Amino acid sequence: MLVRSVDITARDVERNALKFEVKTPGVTTAAIQERVRPYAWFALAVLTLASVFNFADRQIVSILAQSIKADLGLTDAQLGFLLGTAFAVFYAVIGIAMGRIADGMNRTSLMAAGMAVWSATTALGAAAMNFAGLGGARIGVGVGEAVANPCTHSLLCDYFPARLRATALGIYLTSAYLGGATALLVGGMTLQHWSGMCTAVPIAGACHLAAWKAALLIVGLPGLPVAALVFSLREPNLEQRPHTSRVRLILRELGAALPPCTFFNLYKVGGSRLLLSNVGLVAALLIMAAALVRLTDDLAQWSALALGVYSTVTWGQMQKQRDTPLYRLTFGCPTYSLAMTSGALLGCMYGAISAWAAPYAMRALGMAPAAAGVALGLTYAAAAGVGVVAGGWLTDRWKMRDARAPIWTALIGLIIAVPTILIMVNTRQASMYVAAYGVFGLFTSAWSAAYAALVQDLVLSRMRGAAASAFALVCVVVGAGAGPYWVGKLSALTGSLALGLMSILLLVPVILAVLMLTARRLLHETERGRRERAEAAGEPAMSSVPFVMRASQR
Repeated sequence: MLVRSVDITARDVERNALKFEVKTPGVTTAAIQERVRPYAWFALAVLTLASVFNFADRQIVSILAQSIKADLGLTDAQLGFLLGTAFAVFYAVIGIAMGRIADGMNRTSLMAAGMAVWSATTALGAAAMNFAGLGGARIGVGVGEAVANPCTHSLLCDYFPARLRATALGIYLTSAYLGGATALLVGGMTLQHWSGMCTAVPIAGACHLAAWKAALLIVGLPGLPVAALVFSLREPNLEQRPHTSRVRLILRELGAALPPCTFFNLYKVGGSRLLLSNVGLVAALLIMAAALVRLTDDLAQWSALALGVYSTVTWGQMQKQRDTPLYRLTFGCPTYSLAMTSGALLGCMYGAISAWAAPYAMRALGMAPAAAGVALGLTYAAAAGVGVVAGGWLTDRWKMRDARAPIWTALIGLIIAVPTILIMVNTRQASMYVAAYGVFGLFTSAWSAAYAALVQDLVLSRMRGAAASAFALVCVVVGAGAGPYWVGKLSALTGSLALGLMSILLLVPVILAVLMLTARRLLHETERGRRERAEAAGEPAMSSVPFVMRASQR
């Protein structure tokens, strides 16, 4: 009989269960083979429904872009800011703090509160009278939705065992495409038929409301009762959650991400040397942002993006001092960093195409809003929904033979994406455009579940929320914060949205391929050594023992 005393993953146990008995605290062959409880599937369904509203509220502006542009007198560059940066940067900045907050609080309550905020601010966008007003509403949506990623990923990894993690995350991530389709369908139908729909609304003056404003109300308000349903979910492993002051935890983590509180916190954990290096970072970012604003005249874009970059780097500096094991397995891990960077560039390309697909169909192909919403929404939802579930399922099984499976899945999606984008911007047939968009969605969605599971596999269980947030921080800042704006700015400069879309292919695929292949070479070593690296950085030897920061680092 062979007894193991080191950390053993679920896949290791499953593979060797018939060969020897395993005596590892918290991980047994019987537990791995036990069927998942029905409540886990119910929780998955509720969280998936909440996420449908998440992505519908996030992406509704895409189908409404043409009407918003005409009504508020905006440029394509300003539309790019609204489609990506306004939401993305603040989503990411608040999200990085929410990662550790989610690891230390009741996640179902936190998720419900965030959903109430993003639903309400989506509806409040209907009151916007100018660019600044709508931009503020979109920032509010980003702040509310920042809660979703760390809470749901962490909850699902507690509801489901490791052998089903990518599958559960894949099912959950179908909500991204269902939500996107809901946004296109509801937005398109409302834009085209609001004059008839408003007569059935028992509210005086409803028909005087602009159609795009009505669409924001229609997708925003129903999220409030769903937030109550999320609040009712049971928190798994509640007795194992850290016991700490909620107010103190929230203030501490927000202070680690938002200036000027970051200066005090950095000085507290690292002294004057760390503070001076952070001040130097601020100076460099201000100079770069000022130069870009002078060059492009887009103050909102570069101010927000500078804040996102600052928060990313500062979070890494803070965690290196406060929680060295977490830093070693995230920003300090080559595979995690490469996966994070490649995920950001994937998001940059995919986010730009998704954000501008409907406006391009209406401009270049003359599709009516309702027709574009129905065709693109249903096609993309069906194709991408199949792609993300199949990608998670395939990755789980492929990973049993090759730990590099998540990288291979993403690389296949990248290879297919390039020719489909070229077809989309060169065809003059609406049917060909929609078909190419469907193929794009099928293959490019597969990487999301694979990468989500990869991130969770690279860290310890107590770090799941923080790791998901750090990954999302970079992906969202670079992907959604830069991709839609890039396309919009090129469109505004050249007068051609097609050239703006094609420009995204100039460098992104080549850089992506290099990053993915490099990460592939390092993946085996990283998975084998994660426990040892964490313990070398101060993590307790037993995974069941909670990590406690030194008093000087709190």
